[in-house]
Amino acid sequence: MNLLTRLFNFYIEASVHVALAVYSMTVITLLNFDIPYDENVCYAVFYGTIVGYNFIKYGSEARRFYIVKTRHIKSIQYFSFICFALCVYYLFHLTAPALMLLGGLIVLSFFYAVPLYTSVRNIRNSPGIKIFIVALVWSGVTVLLPLVDNYEVLISGKGFALDAGIEWLQRCLFIVVLTIPFEIRDMTVDDLSLGTIPQKVGVKRAKSLGIFLLCLVLVLELLKRNSLWQDAVSMFIILVLTMLALVFSREKQNKYYCSFLVEGIPVLWGVLLLILKGFEIN
Repeated sequence: MNLLTRLFNFYIEASVHVALAVYSMTVITLLNFDIPYDENVCYAVFYGTIVGYNFIKYGSEARRFYIVKTRHIKSIQYFSFICFALCVYYLFHLTAPALMLLGGLIVLSFFYAVPLYTSVRNIRNSPGIKIFIVALVWSGVTVLLPLVDNYEVLISGKGFALDAGIEWLQRCLFIVVLTIPFEIRDMTVDDLSLGTIPQKVGVKRAKSLGIFLLCLVLVLELLKRNSLWQDAVSMFIILVLTMLALVFSREKQNKYYCSFLVEGIPVLWGVLLLILKGFEIN
């Protein structure tokens, strides 16, 4: 049992679970647009997320990332280096437009954790914008990247531009809502100057805002020209689960509530959509 606990903690703390969530949302985009499975994009996103999140969590200070003493952090460090090598391998197989887009998102992610000047805050600690930068990067990686890498397949599709824009906006809003439980959890430790949504409007209003945004995501699905019933049904189920996760969020919660249950919602979404579409992933 002790070994299983350590493995599970490593799975969470080494950012494998959050990487699986980002990977799942990338697969959801491919399924929604009837694109054959893009191994290069999906694996580049998966391994890149592990590297990026571990850098943000453990390496915002260079010395802390490269010179570590604890065995646990060292194991995450070595694991991150392996994932970095695998990520680079798959990046070499992406199209030039996809690499340009990803480069911009990587730069934004880098300055999310590392300030440009020592006297300037990084984006992560800038008032009021942290949640929106997370939504921008996640939606860019999970929606725009797979679409840009497969633009030749989609360019002739009727209504593609409209559906792509709606998909991106839906994903942004969904990720904003998915982040609110984390901000509620961190209210006791976050500096008041961060200006998170629960800090600004309170926990109750933050939850109400999240429910409103989830309803907006569902309404936007009705505007798509090529949405299938499987897309709408899976989205409805996931939005209900997300609403429940938001409603039951507390400042004092089990340490795995957000890091496993909430972050696992996109994984469940991907599995559900695969089941409804009969595992139609080529």
